Amino acid sequence: MDSILPALVAVTILVLASLLIGRSGFTSFQVLGDAWQDAEERSIERVRSDIVITSANRSGSTVNFTVRNDGDTPVVDFSRMDVVIQYSSGTSNFIKYLDFTTQSTPQPDDTWRVLSISSDVIDPGILNTGESMNIRIQLNPAPTGGSHWLQITTELGVSASRFFT
Repeated sequence: MDSILPALVAVTILVLASLLIGRSGFTSFQVLGDAWQDAEERSIERVRSDIVITSANRSGSTVNFTVRNDGDTPVVDFSRMDVVIQYSSGTSNFIKYLDFTTQSTPQPDDTWRVLSISSDVIDPGILNTGESMNIRIQLNPAPTGGSHWLQITTELGVSASRFFT
């Protein structure tokens, strides 16, 4: 009789511990499932995304280029996009990651900004399907001669690149 009470307390503690562990396990699986679903949705968006650089030209230290959204997913946050340029100036070669800026006059060196979005009637300020955005890059030092290379990548990881002279 004296051993029944401690055994009952021990069994109660084991049952409560099992319930707590089981509950935290279910919560962990729910969080893992939600993360998996988010990753799957992002992958689907990436598959439906596509951008194309339709033109690129330079004038002095300024490079202007046009990017068209050929995918089904709009490009919303330009500050999360990456622009990388490889160019030569004199005898030196440069590969630069350019920062996004909204400052227009004067535009800081080694930055890029969106000048305009063509036919931007629906969702102003967002690059929707079929719309093109004009981008300006300000470089220091200025590119000279030869071919140069430009790549732009959206926040979903979709990229386009182009050579320009």
